[in-house]
Amino acid sequence: MSDGRISGRTRTVGIVVAVAALAAAVYAVVTQLTGPVVFDEHDRDIRVAPDTRFSIRLKDNPSTGFRWVLAAPKPDPAVLQETGGHYDADEPVRPGSGGIRYVDFMARGAGHTEVTLRYCFRCGTPQADEQDENSRTRRFRVTVD
Repeated sequence: MSDGRISGRTRTVGIVVAVAALAAAVYAVVTQLTGPVVFDEHDRDIRVAPDTRFSIRLKDNPSTGFRWVLAAPKPDPAVLQETGGHYDADEPVRPGSGGIRYVDFMARGAGHTEVTLRYCFRCGTPQADEQDENSRTRRFRVTVD
C-alpha cells in the first residue's frame, strides 16, 4: 500500500507540465494584446501611437487580376513604414472566391501622413492600364502621436 506521498519524479513532471501550461497561456494573452490593430477600409482617419503595428483590412479577390498596391504619394517614412501584409481566403476556399487582404504598417515618429491604396488590374505589369476605370482608390489619413 502507498502512504499517500507523491514521488519526487512525479512531482517534477507535474511542475514542468504546470509551468508549460502557464507559459502557453501567457504567450496566448501577450500575442492577443501585442498583435497589430486592424482598421477597415472605411476607417479613413487612423490615429496610433509611435511603435504601433497596424493593418488595413480590405476585401480582395486576386483571381480577377486585380490587387491592392501602395500607390503614390508614398507615406512619409519618418512617420509610417509599410511592413508587408497577407491574404486570408474566404472559407471554403474555392477557385474564384475572394477574401481579405491585410496591408501592414509600423508607426514610427509623431506626425501626419497619408496612405493611398489602389485596387488595380495587373498593377506593375506592362499590361496595367493606369487609367483603368475599374480601379478603386482608398485614402487614409494617419496621425501618429
